Amino acid sequence: MSLEKPNIVLIITDHHAFYDHSREGEFTVPMESFEALGRDGVWFERAYSVCPICTPARSSMMTGVYPSAHGLRWNTDGGPMVRKRDFPSGQVLYSHLLSQAGYRNAYVGKWHCGHEKLPVDYGIEGWSLPDYGKVYMSEAYQSYAAERGLGMARALIEHNVDHPGWEGETLTLHDPSPWTFMNSSGVLVGPPEAHEEQFVAHLAVEKLRELTRSEQPFSLVVSFWGPHQPYFPTEPYASLYRPADIPEYPSFRDDLAGRPARHFIHRECHHPLVKRWRSWRIWQQVLARCYSQIAQTDAAIGRVVDALEELGAAENTLVLCCADHGDSVGCHGGLWDKASTYTEEVGRVPMALRWPARIAGGNRVRRPVSNMDVTATLLEAAGARVPAWMHSRSLLTLADDPATTDYPHAVVCEHNGHGEDLLMRIVLDGRYKYVAALFDGDELYDLEADPHEMRNLADDPAHRAVKEPLRESLIRHMEETRDATGGKLLAALKAGL
Repeated sequence: MSLEKPNIVLIITDHHAFYDHSREGEFTVPMESFEALGRDGVWFERAYSVCPICTPARSSMMTGVYPSAHGLRWNTDGGPMVRKRDFPSGQVLYSHLLSQAGYRNAYVGKWHCGHEKLPVDYGIEGWSLPDYGKVYMSEAYQSYAAERGLGMARALIEHNVDHPGWEGETLTLHDPSPWTFMNSSGVLVGPPEAHEEQFVAHLAVEKLRELTRSEQPFSLVVSFWGPHQPYFPTEPYASLYRPADIPEYPSFRDDLAGRPARHFIHRECHHPLVKRWRSWRIWQQVLARCYSQIAQTDAAIGRVVDALEELGAAENTLVLCCADHGDSVGCHGGLWDKASTYTEEVGRVPMALRWPARIAGGNRVRRPVSNMDVTATLLEAAGARVPAWMHSRSLLTLADDPATTDYPHAVVCEHNGHGEDLLMRIVLDGRYKYVAALFDGDELYDLEADPHEMRNLADDPAHRAVKEPLRESLIRHMEETRDATGGKLLAALKAGL
């Protein structure tokens, strides 16, 4: 195996409940495998999703440009407002640039960056499914399950947002739509190997065995469907948490006073039947399954990382692990899923990088970064040129020196709505977060004084001196990046509206 270029493993988790579910001295949701990567490498404590929806975030990680540039602004299997369901013709992906640098590229797991095209259509070997994908009904999973005598995937439904009548029933999870059982929590029947996360880890380990036999440097994306709901962990993970031990999330009783309409649309309209769950006792039961699924996903990550050690490939392999976006479960008055808001819960993601041959362990980076920055990071590590048109910024200098001045002090993210066409641009400078929205109210939060965003300061005269520089920085950013879809919002920002 060549030591001139590092191997690259990018691990992506999906819809990861992360922000403040672990609170020091009160409660912890450990992620042992992820935390080990951070200890041995670099932990980015303030990592954000470039856009807190699956397709736009993942597509930005594949291309290194904002959703406004690659055009996949909503999920490929979204509603009638979705204009594009695959990358435009000629779109350059990370894999094209790594191939030019001599890499063999592979991908296993969730794609969700296309309706018709899969990674193989971009010269990437491996396995995935179009759109969100229905893992348990795929030929690959059913072959895997048959070899192990696992049978059809079945789950005990303990809670279901949309179908209360299913609660207490054990149902087969076979349905053409991935959304049928989506808004549920419970327990998957069978051993850990039956879970989709362990299935993806199995595929990844098998691919690593193949890739490490080659002299050619490789990149492998391992993309998990979890810990996205439905929260169906198997035993023994399902019993890791006692619901009664889970303390109330700090914003659970939020009345959304002073927030724009999009917050009320999320709580009142997106999943209206979740309002049945007014008791924290029910949310404790749901979160116990959510946290258990996080543990099961983390164990699958550990299996992939351990395989690098077993194969003798760990020293010169860059492993970068992050989520596409967060999860609003249980916050701000009792929410489910994500919607057209950019709260810390849906925006903040876990991110860690380990590269033993190059980067000393133990650094913690507190500067805001974006998960879109993984693209330039992988390219720089591979010795490939980062194109001038790319918005992604390499994290390697920051990983070496968290105090460097070579990385901007603020990060800009996008949101285009989820279920609504609602244009937003977000800037975070470390302490403050400013959300500018077209045809809906703006938001400004002091994240040091108000980490759960209970007080919107956008219209507070005392914070005008904070808001104006952030607004001006958004204007500069949108002009510099030639924001293809933000024209009306840019005009409103320039007019001071």
